[in-house]
Amino acid sequence: MIKINLLPIKAARKREFVKQQLILAAVLVLGALVGCYMWYSSMSGSIANKKKEIASAKQQIEQYKLAIGEVEKYKGLEAELNRKLEIIVSLEKGKTGPVRVLDHLSQIIPKQVWLTTWAEKSGVVKIGGEALTNKHVAQFITVLKKPAESLQPMEKPGQPQKRPHFFKDVRLLGTTLKEDPKFKRAFVIFQINIKVNYAI
Repeated sequence: MIKINLLPIKAARKREFVKQQLILAAVLVLGALVGCYMWYSSMSGSIANKKKEIASAKQQIEQYKLAIGEVEKYKGLEAELNRKLEIIVSLEKGKTGPVRVLDHLSQIIPKQVWLTTWAEKSGVVKIGGEALTNKHVAQFITVLKKPAESLQPMEKPGQPQKRPHFFKDVRLLGTTLKEDPKFKRAFVIFQINIKVNYAI
């Protein structure tokens, strides 16, 4: 009977199997390394893009802050200009106000009342005058308290408008009855305090 020694073949197969396993392990390790490198490169690119976006966003925020600062500055300028315009309008009204007040006064004063003095101090006017009777003085005070209807346009239906008031705080200081020897008739001397608003 022939005897064959199989030990060298088994050893060769075993070596071949180990070799294949080592090659497979090397391929797997290499593949893992390549995968890790690709993942790292991808993440690095993503991080770099995000950093660029953040930098761009910061730059835009700074630009917006500058723009907001400019807007606030222009708001301040607008408020200052509006204030100056209001002053100009007030001065213009103050310039024409006395003429309008006296014109209005000439239209409303009763025929039986005459003004003799007009003294203004600190926005308060002291009026001195004469009237036929106390009743006419009372009529004059009543019309002084009424708004200046003639200076306001006609009201639209359903839209009542406020009439401007030239005079306020109308206060009678006193009346004195005096006899006129020339005409042999008594008349009333009166004094009134009023506040006058020229800026209408």
